[in-house]
Parts: sequence; C-alpha cells; structure tokens
Amino acid sequence: MSTPNNCPCNSSLPYEICCGMYHNNPGTAPTAEALMRSRYSAFYTNNFAYINRTQKLKNSPNQDEAEIADCNNETKWIKLEIIETEKGLEKDKDGMVSFRAHFKEGKHIGKLSERSLFKRIKGEWFYISGEHEVEQNTPLVNSDVMKLGRNDPCHCGSGKKFKKCCGK
Repeated sequence: MSTPNNCPCNSSLPYEICCGMYHNNPGTAPTAEALMRSRYSAFYTNNFAYINRTQKLKNSPNQDEAEIADCNNETKWIKLEIIETEKGLEKDKDGMVSFRAHFKEGKHIGKLSERSLFKRIKGEWFYISGEHEVEQNTPLVNSDVMKLGRNDPCHCGSGKKFKKCCGK
C-alpha cells in the first residue's frame, strides 16, 4: 500500500510526522496510545514487520510476520476511534487503550472494539494483550433504505466518498 498523506490513526497530522516517525524508528513511541495508533497505522499500511516488532504477546509469543499478514490480508482498515486511555504515559510502566477500529472485508463492513494492554520494557512500549469484540459484519447491499450515490459520503464514517471507500 502506498504511503498515505494524512495519518491513518485519525490524528489529523501528516503521516510522516505522526505514525510514520515510529514506523521508521520502531521502539520510539513515547506513550502506549502513540504505540497503539502507530500499530493501527501499520495494519492500515500492511507494515506487518512493525506489528511483529512492537508486540510481546502473552498467549502467542512466537507469532511471526507471516501469520500476522495471513490474518489481515483481506482487511481494509477505514477509521480509528480512541475511546479511553489509562496510564501509559512516558513515565508509566504499563497502560491501557480502548479503541474502535472500523474495517471492510470483501463486501462486509465491521467494527473491532478492543481494550489493549501495553507494557514498557527498558524504555520501549509493547502491545501485550487485548480483549476484543468484533461487531457482526453486515453485507453491503444496495437496498431501498440505503440509496447511496457514488459521490455521497460513505456510510461507514470514513469521510470519503462512497465510490472511493466501501463502493469499490
């Protein structure tokens, strides 16, 4: 995937001075939220090496880049919403970030809600685990209720035109 102009993490900053900095220098995210946002942006840009580098999973310590890519090769990430953060600041040893990530897979859209746990080890933040729930995907259909024109805003909330988003 090409490098986006605006950062996919929804910060309203250019990618290169937001998550792009952390992608180019893994281990430098100053807070748990910054790491979470950069991981979302890595999923968005298919940077699975960064995802693998920034996690120390309790339940799957040997997960590799190929496994991550295999689980995400059909997913198009659309929008990130931060719900809540607890701790996870520069001087903390651990932190939690709750978020909602909207996605598209084939002709279905969905929403992943997760409460992610992070730990700082030797000054570097890592994703440790998360409790998540995936909202039932709904098929994209052209019904009488959902009459979207190609130039109408997409119903998924991405801010893009339907033809450039879920209408592809």
